Amino acid sequence: MNCSNCGNQLEEGITSCTFCGQPVNEEPVIQPAPAAVTPPKKENMVTGIVGALLGAALGAIVIILLGQMGFIASISGWILAVCTFKGYELFGRRLSFKGVVICLVLIVVTPYFADRLNIAIMLCKEIGDNSVSVGEVYAAIPDLIKEGFILQSEYIKSLLMLYVFAALGAFGTVRDLFRK
Repeated sequence: MNCSNCGNQLEEGITSCTFCGQPVNEEPVIQPAPAAVTPPKKENMVTGIVGALLGAALGAIVIILLGQMGFIASISGWILAVCTFKGYELFGRRLSFKGVVICLVLIVVTPYFADRLNIAIMLCKEIGDNSVSVGEVYAAIPDLIKEGFILQSEYIKSLLMLYVFAALGAFGTVRDLFRK
């Protein structure tokens, strides 16, 4: 009689193999195959940048919409950061260190322009005159701050709140992405 596990010749009447220890009348123990290691996804930086731009644009829209509804738009800074990183990861298939840097640049630039656009839209609504465009008011914001029509402290406070929440969103999102 032969061992069904190791194949060695055995003496009659024994209950377990003297070579491998496997019980003689039982099926052999089959070891599971090692799990296949999947290589990490290859990053596509170009599509990642497109995704990050779309995410940043979505964040800017949220900043403007919440601002127009009269809510404190600072939470939208967090939304901006999350959308920018997730957009890069979704479109680029992977978020590398380069992707993080690209997203951080967008997260620094976008709140500035979105907040100014929000203010320009609000001022155009207050003026109520169609002879002044949003673009003209947008360009005139530094002058309006200098002349005191817009309180510089409130302008800076609003912008800083956007940046604080964007930083919180960026930190949490990057930490979670790199834990994966």
